[in-house]
This record gives sequence, C-alpha cells and structure tokens, in this order.
Amino acid sequence: MTYSKFIKTVKFFFLGISIVMLALIVINNRQNQVKIPESKFTSSQRFDSSVSQVLIEPVFVGLNNKEKPFKVSASKATRYKETSDIFYLENPIGEITFGKEKYFLSGKNGVYEKNIQKLKINGNVEFKNLNDLSFSTTEVFFDFKDQVLFGDKKVKGIKNNSTIVSQGIKIFNKENKIIFTGKTKLLLANEK
Repeated sequence: MTYSKFIKTVKFFFLGISIVMLALIVINNRQNQVKIPESKFTSSQRFDSSVSQVLIEPVFVGLNNKEKPFKVSASKATRYKETSDIFYLENPIGEITFGKEKYFLSGKNGVYEKNIQKLKINGNVEFKNLNDLSFSTTEVFFDFKDQVLFGDKKVKGIKNNSTIVSQGIKIFNKENKIIFTGKTKLLLANEK
C-alpha cells in the first residue's frame, strides 16, 4: 500500500501536532503543582496521628430544653481520637434565640462539647443581637441546654451609646436576666 505525498505529509503534520499538544499538557500540569515549603505550615496544619477528623466550615445544629434551635459553625473543626465528642473550632460562631431575638456569639477559637451541648469561645469574643446590643470580652462559656451564658473575664457592653464594664457576666435566657459580676461601671448616655 503506497500513500501519496499529500497523505504522508498530513499524517506527519497531525503526529507533530499531537506531540506538541502532549508536551504542552505535561508542562501545564507541572506549573499547576505548587510546592509549599514545610516551614509555611503551622503545627496545627501538619498531619497528626491523633486527629480523627478535620471538618471545613462545619455546622452543628441542636435543640435546647425549650425545643428552640441553636447553631454552632466555624471555619474549621478538629476532632481528636481520644475525645470523639469534642470539637476544637477556629473562628466559631454560635447562633442563639432568646425570646423573639437572635443573638450571635463569635470569637477566634472555641471548643464545642457535642454531647453536653456546651461551647467555650475565647479570643476577641463578641456577643450581639441584630439591633444595637453588643458585649465584648476575651472568654465566655455557653450552655445551650440550660440557656446560660457566663464568663469571668472583663466584659464591656454597649447599647444605645450607653456603656457598661464589669469583671464578669451571666445571662439567663429562662429568666431574661443579665447579671454583671465584680466591679461594675455603668455610663448612661443622654439620648437627646
């Protein structure tokens, strides 16, 4: 079987194009593989054999004693083998309903104990509603079952330009009470 010069030329042309395309695919794949030096990882990002599960953007949902829903979310949650019901959270956010209002609790780090429905948040903690009430502190605990928020670190509260500073706080949802503990200073603003 003999081919004409045209057919042989076309055959080698397509073979050449195939080789060039294959070479471009290999080069492109190598460029997409980014090597990150080990020094760029923090100790929490390295593989740890005691880690049982790492969740990205998890959401935990439950019901309190009054059958009202609550939600805990985070940018990342890590669970260790020896503590299967405890999640260590990065950038946690708790969403809580008190009466008819929703409140949000956020911070830098947190620990959520799923079985007993308790959340501890520390690092730039903020507790606020959708209106103008806001509390800030460094560490706070929330018991979702008993609907109690408490902390013994310095807390600052702001509402309608009025400010309160105390050494601790307890908020009881069942009784709609806020108790400021320790030395407390209240500054009421004139609304005129």
